[in-house]
Amino acid sequence: MARISRKDIGGKYFHIMVQGIAKESIFPDDNSKGYYLSCLRDGKDKASVKIFAFCVMSNHVHILLESDSISKLSSFMNSVNAKYAKYYNTINNRVGYVFRGRFKSEIIEEPKYLINCLAYIQNNPVKAGIVKNAQDYGHSSYTNYLTGLGIVDFKSAAKHYDIAASNIKAIMKEKSDSIWLEHDEMIYEPVDKVFDELIIRYKINKNNLDDDVIKKTAKELTERCGISLRKVANLLEIGRERVRRVIVNE
Repeated sequence: MARISRKDIGGKYFHIMVQGIAKESIFPDDNSKGYYLSCLRDGKDKASVKIFAFCVMSNHVHILLESDSISKLSSFMNSVNAKYAKYYNTINNRVGYVFRGRFKSEIIEEPKYLINCLAYIQNNPVKAGIVKNAQDYGHSSYTNYLTGLGIVDFKSAAKHYDIAASNIKAIMKEKSDSIWLEHDEMIYEPVDKVFDELIIRYKINKNNLDDDVIKKTAKELTERCGISLRKVANLLEIGRERVRRVIVNE
């Protein structure tokens, strides 16, 4: 039986999820996944956040972390995603948004849910059919727990559960069917409906398409509908390069 601390969780714990724009595979290979992990590693100490679990998939990332301040959490995630977005755009010779919005978060308040979330995150590659055994996936925190090395903050994690490899294995086995909020199954809003709403809100017409209106419209359409900047340009009836320029210079 996996050993779970009965001690109440203090502070604030969050399940974070970030996703590629339009569900694009923004982590297509080992190098890109590794770079995102390096961004997490380099930023966590500055922001004073503690990472308990993570998994970098091809088009999204799950992170379980501790932060005593929402502002610190936001600063950390914005810094990590901005650094990765710059890298991704550079190597792919592109501009524009890389992530769908900033990030999504869910607060975790009880020890049993902390453990469920950890197992859910680390079992993502198995549920996606990428590997048969979670320990064979090299870009999740499971390998950190098995080796005692990596970016997981073991000291903080040990306050809430036994971090020994044998116990983590037991947790993964017991919670292999753990159900958690399916952030990666987020549903996009209909483009036509959202665009009609924005036309009214921003009074969009050919005579008032200044950069501010374009930027606000592009942000909402890409985040809420998951569409590309090309599609945004088509809806606004302007050139794609103008949309790109506005986004790059924001």
